[in-house]
Amino acid sequence: MNSQAYAPQRFSPPREGPALLQGLILCGKCGERMTVRYHQRAGQRIVPDYLCQHKSIEQGEPPCQRIPGSDLDRCIGRLLMQRVTPEALALTLAVQDELVSRADEARRLRHLQVERAQYEADLAQRRYLKVDPENRLVATVLEAEWNTKLRELEEARAIEEQYNQSDQHQVSEEERTEIDGTPERFRRFWENSKTTVRQRKRAIRLVIEDVTVHKSDQIVAHIRFKGGATQTLMVPLPPPFAQSRLTPPETLAAMDRLLEEHTDTEVAAQLNQQGHRTFDGLLFRGIHVYQLRRHHSIPDRYTRLRSQGMLTAEELASKLGVSAQVIWRRYHKGRIIGARYNDRGSCLFLPPDEEQQARLPENDNDLRDEVHYAT
Repeated sequence: MNSQAYAPQRFSPPREGPALLQGLILCGKCGERMTVRYHQRAGQRIVPDYLCQHKSIEQGEPPCQRIPGSDLDRCIGRLLMQRVTPEALALTLAVQDELVSRADEARRLRHLQVERAQYEADLAQRRYLKVDPENRLVATVLEAEWNTKLRELEEARAIEEQYNQSDQHQVSEEERTEIDGTPERFRRFWENSKTTVRQRKRAIRLVIEDVTVHKSDQIVAHIRFKGGATQTLMVPLPPPFAQSRLTPPETLAAMDRLLEEHTDTEVAAQLNQQGHRTFDGLLFRGIHVYQLRRHHSIPDRYTRLRSQGMLTAEELASKLGVSAQVIWRRYHKGRIIGARYNDRGSCLFLPPDEEQQARLPENDNDLRDEVHYAT
């Protein structure tokens, strides 16, 4: 009986994870149940993969196959909307009622087995406690019998708990009210944001018996419905992870244009205003622009300004025969034209013409050396 409770054919009850086919999906290569693995990429919700690792566990071989779960779950949900009719709902709920009735009877019988094991364990305990301590041989035999009955009791309780958990797939009265009736009501139930993943899983188990999947150049899903009907779905494979991280060419072109006049953070703000997003759907930040520049070898604003002949404060000061502090003071007063090339306020300056170069040193208050005295 314990082997049946833990048999690979036994489907697990619905849990809280977002994998809709958890407990229902079978490997199309080896026929074993597939398990669920979850992963989360930066800025994304948790997404499931269905993994067949029976041979990995039993024989140390590589997994049969790994199936991306998000698109498959989405297609199963759409198929459910198409398949649901008033007649199908009524038949499904009738089957569910019969399954619940049988589960209740099985639960009652399992509880009787636990009670019987408890009675026998108590009886063995009383026999052991009544034995004469001087009669060690009889005491040893009765103690061993008591331990055996305790192990049988523990096993019966474990089986009862295991089966009771597997019987938790029936829908509640509230869920039944939402599902029962017209397909429109079922659609509202399915698409309602307040409907939990576990409720959707229970609804799927009312309609679908199991799903057998095989991955080649696409995902082939053979769906077996309650009552014996079958249907096959062809689900395209998602793009490779590296391809999914590619930034669209139009976004890179817009970034290239904006870098002519803006710093990385300013470019990010402009991209967000224009509706561009990162590969994972997030708003751009300055660090994103920096990383994309480096990866795609796009010239930064500093390189662009230098190619136009603009000078650093030190270079301009050398040409004018003044200190760099003078250049910065005149820049902040608006008397020298400069352009910021990063978000820290660093600037490059236009080279001076001959008139500026001749006029700047004469009688300019900015040229007076500032002397600070300690007090």
